[in-house]
Amino acid sequence: MYLRPGTRKSGNRLGGVMIMLVAAYAAVGLLYFSPTSTVSPIVPTGTPPPVESLNEQLAAGDRYFTAGDMPRAEEAYQHAVLLAPHNDRALTKYAQILTYRRKTSAAVEVARHAVSADPHSASANAVLAFALDWAGQYDEAIDAGLRALDLDPNLTDAYAYLAEAYADRGRSDKALDMARKAVELDDNSWLAHSNLAYAYNALGQYKNAVAEYQRAIDLHPKFAWLYLNLGRDLRALRQSADALAAFQKGSELDPSNPELHDTIGLIYYDKRDYTAAQVRFKRAIEADPSYALGYAHLGWTYYVQRQYEEAIPNFEAAIQKGATANEFKYELGLSYAFLSQCDKAKPWLDKALAVEPDSEPARQGKLLCEESK
Repeated sequence: MYLRPGTRKSGNRLGGVMIMLVAAYAAVGLLYFSPTSTVSPIVPTGTPPPVESLNEQLAAGDRYFTAGDMPRAEEAYQHAVLLAPHNDRALTKYAQILTYRRKTSAAVEVARHAVSADPHSASANAVLAFALDWAGQYDEAIDAGLRALDLDPNLTDAYAYLAEAYADRGRSDKALDMARKAVELDDNSWLAHSNLAYAYNALGQYKNAVAEYQRAIDLHPKFAWLYLNLGRDLRALRQSADALAAFQKGSELDPSNPELHDTIGLIYYDKRDYTAAQVRFKRAIEADPSYALGYAHLGWTYYVQRQYEEAIPNFEAAIQKGATANEFKYELGLSYAFLSQCDKAKPWLDKALAVEPDSEPARQGKLLCEESK
């Protein structure tokens, strides 16, 4: 991000700041960050669907999942829970799909119910590890994954989920060991290859990650989430055309996934095609109105074009919906400052400085307001 995009260097004290490139969004770490969302009720209520058996409903969910229809898979597993609210298999599958749908708070609660329903279920403990990891509770996720392995030392999914949790915890070598073990146990597991790719990504080995994601896609060709992660690693390799193709394929498979629209928007943003970027960021918001980064990135497109009036409500919405990056706070403050609304700018600049006292953009925003008096 530019502190003040397009401003030429001048002789005043702010000249250097006006051309400062912050560009945190281009870092791989931010590309992999997404705010979690919540859903309620934790266990669905209502009338169970008219089906013959729990197994039939679970099989329907499995078919939708294989076909890449995540919304209908979620609905089918939800209906399975309605049929059998204390069945560990139904709860486990429901928790898994909620996690993939980024409804992580609910996913953790449902997964805990699954473990309570059968504490000796290795699969339930493994999916609890998965949900906890995506909720950012890495240490607890590792504990749950290790419990799953105690219950079943040959459970491929447990090794795969542990690999992801160890990678997120910063223990990349351990992640790689776990992921390789998962592939060794089942070379035909798309999950094992996907999380081996994730482990390679944590080590910065993007070419290896791409190869493993492509192998996972061969095994599960209609899962949009795999195309999302493949595209991210291709983008890290600066293969923008291939990355865009992967993201577009994913968005075709699952138009309800806001991250896919968002990442496509980021590629257009990189190219300074702000109109095309705005279309995708708006689609991300339409797909999930709680998706905070969609608002933040839409705010960027207005900010870099000096359209601060339009940037402000989007940055505010992003923060209100859970975006935590300090950048959004000082960009909101700066947007107000550039409109000479320093009474509204200062609180956001102060918040940014409270988190990052050496934040040069926030400090210069404060200076701008001081000089405007």
